[in-house]
Amino acid sequence: MLRVALATCDLDEPDKDLPHTAAALERLGVQVVPVAWDAWVIWRRFDAVVLHSTWDYPLRYEEFLAWAARTTGAVRLFNPLAMVGWNSDKRYMSDLGRDGVPIVPGTWTYPGHPWAPPDAEEYVVKPSISCSARDTARYGPGPTEQARARAHVEALHRQGRTVLTQPYLRSVDAHGETSLMFLDGAYSHTVRRGAVLRVGAEIAEEGLFTTAAVEPRTPDPAELACAESVVRSVSRRFGTPLYVRVDLVRGPDDLPLLLECELIEPSLFLEHSRPAADRLASALVGRLEADARTCFSSPPRRTWRAPSR
Repeated sequence: MLRVALATCDLDEPDKDLPHTAAALERLGVQVVPVAWDAWVIWRRFDAVVLHSTWDYPLRYEEFLAWAARTTGAVRLFNPLAMVGWNSDKRYMSDLGRDGVPIVPGTWTYPGHPWAPPDAEEYVVKPSISCSARDTARYGPGPTEQARARAHVEALHRQGRTVLTQPYLRSVDAHGETSLMFLDGAYSHTVRRGAVLRVGAEIAEEGLFTTAAVEPRTPDPAELACAESVVRSVSRRFGTPLYVRVDLVRGPDDLPLLLECELIEPSLFLEHSRPAADRLASALVGRLEADARTCFSSPPRRTWRAPSR
């Protein structure tokens, strides 16, 4: 019997995907064990570890990556270490932009370097390593907002963190974000998520999570094509991911732009697609059974080194 760990963390809110993933795997005869990634566990006793809801990793970034590297030495990790390391820092967006993926533009400001507000009526300031909108805020025009944004950047720099500044696209207020899920490289389902950032709101320092209205939807051809280009780019670098969520917004010309590509522990909104959990489970079991049939090691995994912060 296959034994799979679903890696989680000490959650402030429940992982809504977990019961769907666990039930789908159990229907295939897999023993499923949800376990915190930082728990004292002998990982080699599992056939695979799936990063399911390790949502506190930005708070313990170096520790998390070291754990992922050790785990990779003992058991199959999904998604794999090279993918995780690359995707954990939002500077991966620059790589996708160079590959021709249309991305929301942005500028990087490193600790010790001066920050200048962008030429945009509204903009977003976020750390390059973060998730669930933690330490992220939206700013409007005027000197008061600029002073708040500068204080935000300086606070992040004092923590040694690189800052990403992006224009806030007003289309998000009207249309939200469109999130497309791909499982084993194939398109699965899509949801729309409402806007969560507001001008003048406090920076989310305490909670790891933001709430937004979520509803299923069908992507238009331009959105699907954009998302597929992201998955192709990732697959060329690292091989096909077991799961990926591609978050898109509408640009000024109404065409889709990539906001984020989530490869580590994304919410996949499995409750909005009845077959999705079964697709995920089948893909995982298929990969593990293929490994068992080959009876020899996979080709060497691509190595990854953390970029300088």
